[in-house]
Amino acid sequence: MLLSFEEFQTFEPQRETYALFGYPLGHTMSPDLHAALFAATGRDADYIAVTVPPEKLSDALTLAREKLTGINLTIPHKKAVIPLLDEVDPSAADLHSVNAVAFRDCKAIGFNTDILGFAESLEKDGISLRGKKVLLLGYGGAAAVMAYHCLCEGASLYISGRNLEKADALRDQLVEVLPGVKCFTCTRRRIPRDIQIVLNATPLGMFPHEDKSPLYFLPHKVSYVFDAIYNPPVTALMKLANPKRTKTRDGLFMLVMQAARAQTIWYDAQFADAACDSILRRMYGQMARKRLHDKYHKRSIALCGFMGSGKTTVGRKVARLTGLPFIDLDRYIEAQEGMTIPEIFAQHGEPYFRDLETKYVTEISAREEGCVLSLGGGTVLRPENVEIIKRTGLLILLDTPFFRIVKNLSHSTNRPLLEKEDKLAETRRLYQMRKPIYDQVADCRVRSPRLGEVVERTLKSI
Repeated sequence: MLLSFEEFQTFEPQRETYALFGYPLGHTMSPDLHAALFAATGRDADYIAVTVPPEKLSDALTLAREKLTGINLTIPHKKAVIPLLDEVDPSAADLHSVNAVAFRDCKAIGFNTDILGFAESLEKDGISLRGKKVLLLGYGGAAAVMAYHCLCEGASLYISGRNLEKADALRDQLVEVLPGVKCFTCTRRRIPRDIQIVLNATPLGMFPHEDKSPLYFLPHKVSYVFDAIYNPPVTALMKLANPKRTKTRDGLFMLVMQAARAQTIWYDAQFADAACDSILRRMYGQMARKRLHDKYHKRSIALCGFMGSGKTTVGRKVARLTGLPFIDLDRYIEAQEGMTIPEIFAQHGEPYFRDLETKYVTEISAREEGCVLSLGGGTVLRPENVEIIKRTGLLILLDTPFFRIVKNLSHSTNRPLLEKEDKLAETRRLYQMRKPIYDQVADCRVRSPRLGEVVERTLKSI
């Protein structure tokens, strides 16, 4: 629920309620994220978003004390709210930034949970900062959070940005509250060659300017890249990393964990790792669906690939996470025709079946609500089908390794095209014939031998 300040003035909560204050507030994931966190703990609570102009912040906070149990704050209120609070947590005071407020014993107490979200992102990836040389790109609010945590953990920090004066100002602020730390500034041309960790707190690379990067290359000793951006989930900066030796993470897990830690502050919520991971996958699903519309101007996701590549299994999971309905083209054809695929092949032959594919691909693609569509292995061999699918759908290739395909097909008995004496040889022949076509027609390509990774990578590929 998104309310204007005027609507918030007359708002009457029906149960325990929390809110996000910001200005302006466009599309925000916070209500859905907090609803998922409430569900994970069984908390009977609501979360709303309120557009609060800067000049109305004091009035909004007064109303919040009466109506709400806690609030989050985003731009431009994180600093402005501090003089209005009764108490401020030390780390939030050091940063001059509050993003969560708890109302306790008639007091409004401010906290910064962005620090906790960032710290837990590094912890999840097994990253230790002590003694490491860290490059921080940016000097705004997110940069201050990352810098503060790095210095508290014993890293040597180098702050870089287009405006060195602003970088110097952030360094001076940090050195004042954390005396004795190793904090430096540098231009992009003077970045130390032995940097081990790179952190991005700039908007460079954020949708819709996804080709932008704050760096053109990574120092060769870099083993970890963290980008606070999560739209896209794989940024241009992250793509510079060698996946064989450099871990990367976008900012979505940080977003989830800062929200979780806000709820811990509000009502002592405790979250299992599995619950947070499940919520993270749902957030990736929501982001994928948003990007499907905003970037690609499509309403459906179509999965192509060789038979046995996992399209149906992956498709069901992607559909559940994005909230789109799932359709398996082969099962859809069987339901419409009242015959199994082997029966259609046996009675009418392959050309007839291919005509049915075109007929039903056209029908499904015309659906207004969109869907996740698992295609048959040969559907995209007909150019007409590819054209129809791409009018409304994003075509993603599940580039499953051949050895995994063979394993998946080893017990299959309903593949008419593989009913040959040497099944392996026929599988290889068809695969080698079709693979170049798959590569040519796909908008995105996902490759991994592990199913769990394929689902995540499919969402991130969008």
